[in-house]
Amino acid sequence: MARPFLTARWENLILANYRVPPELLQPYVPPGSVLDTPEDAPGVHLLSLVAFHFTRTAVYGIPIPTAQWFPELNLRFYVRQAEKRAVVFLREFVPTPLVALGARLLYHQPYYLATIAHQRRVEQDAIQVYTRFRHGPHAGEMRVRTRKEPVIPPASSQEHFLKEHYWGFDRTPSGKGFRYQVDHPVWRTFPVEDATISFDPGAILGGGAWQAIDWDRALHSVLFAEGSAVTVYEAEPL
Repeated sequence: MARPFLTARWENLILANYRVPPELLQPYVPPGSVLDTPEDAPGVHLLSLVAFHFTRTAVYGIPIPTAQWFPELNLRFYVRQAEKRAVVFLREFVPTPLVALGARLLYHQPYYLATIAHQRRVEQDAIQVYTRFRHGPHAGEMRVRTRKEPVIPPASSQEHFLKEHYWGFDRTPSGKGFRYQVDHPVWRTFPVEDATISFDPGAILGGGAWQAIDWDRALHSVLFAEGSAVTVYEAEPL
């Protein structure tokens, strides 16, 4: 049984989900796994742009003083190995140098530094969340307004598929696949009433074939999840 590596809270998650051609994702699928799709949409391959708050961070039980609260933004897609459903990160951005360096060295994760603001405002009957991002010449914003009516989507829903993944898969620089388990309770979601997404994921991913996608038209859904405490376990071979 792998030991807990990291504990934290992931809160106020916005997931902007885009339909993308599977051939663009295939080169990034770790060995021993295959692309995954929602149960009710087996032909839909999704890339998610995820923004959230990362708080109360501890590594092997030791709090990290310079990383107790920071926003993160990442781009991820979905794979599986038998019954294990997992995410694969293409890019992860934080404003904290220590976090970026540690994640690269210890977990071989594709972390980069960026300027990120992720803010939440709670009103009487709504929650508003706003994300602002800049990495080099690339900038983007997300604005989401939700009704203050939390629900737990059914396990067969796309909302459940997108937010409830308890494994991360990846590969080392030498090409060996590895996996790590993530534990958290099932997250509540809040119905999104209005969303404005102005991002160019293709530019963030380096252009090329990614840049050929019309990202505004590719936007498939927007989801807001409350989040919770999480535990990330040590990596093991995939």
